Amino acid sequence: MTHTVEIIDRDTEVEAEDGQTILQAMLHGGVEWMHACGGFCNCTTCRVKVEEGMENLSEMEESEKNTLRRFKGDEVLEGPFRLSCQVKVYGDIKISEPEWY
Repeated sequence: MTHTVEIIDRDTEVEAEDGQTILQAMLHGGVEWMHACGGFCNCTTCRVKVEEGMENLSEMEESEKNTLRRFKGDEVLEGPFRLSCQVKVYGDIKISEPEWY
């Protein structure tokens, strides 16, 4: 089963296999996306802002929480931000590239 990942600020979309990470789907779909640590949850360069479809994504695991917290503090865990290398897709979503670093 495949799902649509729409990248709204780039006016493009890619298909994601059920359980595939957002980063994997984007890279396989030909979308260049920063991922300085190679997708190992050690940085936040692959971050995305989930605009729609949060319910279609995997729950945030402790490693993702710890990495986000380390770079932006606890408040980032309350928002729509996820690490594309960690979050798995289980339905259609819309994302954008957040402005913070």
